[in-house]
Amino acid sequence: MTVGNERVKTGTFEAFKDFTLAVARGERKVDPNEPKIWIEARGAEAGAETAVHFTSLEAGAKLLSAKNRELLRLIVTREPRSVTELANMAQRAPQNVQRTLQRLRAAGIVRLSRGEGRAVCPTLTARKVHIEIELVVEG
Repeated sequence: MTVGNERVKTGTFEAFKDFTLAVARGERKVDPNEPKIWIEARGAEAGAETAVHFTSLEAGAKLLSAKNRELLRLIVTREPRSVTELANMAQRAPQNVQRTLQRLRAAGIVRLSRGEGRAVCPTLTARKVHIEIELVVEG
């Protein structure tokens, strides 16, 4: 799977760790065509490929701030049935939570689906995001 110019791989953290340790031990070389971004799917969605995309590293860091990670934790642990319910749980203004959820949806981190009536129900689409950054570009 490709997002923008980057290849994305969905798998478990254990698989990512095994891959990384094999490279570190010199048992495996990294093919330049291998994924640069690894995503661990959440629960029943394991095996489903979910692309997480940030416009820049800085935008990703800002989007995954402590306040926004708290929203994600509340989505998983409390399973709100609407944005308003999530906003109340987080003690944040509903319009601010809605705006944040739209950004998280655009990045591929949450899904917003129709709930009862006009309610929009947020769910998490990825449990973890692993990012590889090439510090020195050769060639």
